[in-house]
Amino acid sequence: MGMGLANRLVTGNVADVSKDTRGWILGHFMPGAENPLRTNDVEVKWYTHAKGETRPEWARGIPVSTLNVLIRGRFALLFPDKEVLLAREGDFVFFGPDTPHSFRSEDESLVLTVRWPSLPPGTSPHAHAR
Repeated sequence: MGMGLANRLVTGNVADVSKDTRGWILGHFMPGAENPLRTNDVEVKWYTHAKGETRPEWARGIPVSTLNVLIRGRFALLFPDKEVLLAREGDFVFFGPDTPHSFRSEDESLVLTVRWPSLPPGTSPHAHAR
């Protein structure tokens, strides 16, 4: 992870840490240059979606790998040719870079999302290769 993160212990509450980042708690977008939760390696989101919440448009051109894990609720991930319903705690879906997707929250749903690498919009993953 980011420099110095291996030597730092960070504790807190996701709701407090992510109040300005829509549930995101780890990634390039975290405020503060010295923030140990700021990294280009991975993004983590812990977010409760309201029942009926949906993304009406497709998310496209996101050059990262994504893992969504259902903590509670019923949450559908929508792809151009398939719908995946996460209905049981621990159900997950993984999809690779540049996969068009959307979602629909069938019940109030808590979802853990992990994306890697953590890239600012319009950035190529090759720009962050080490």
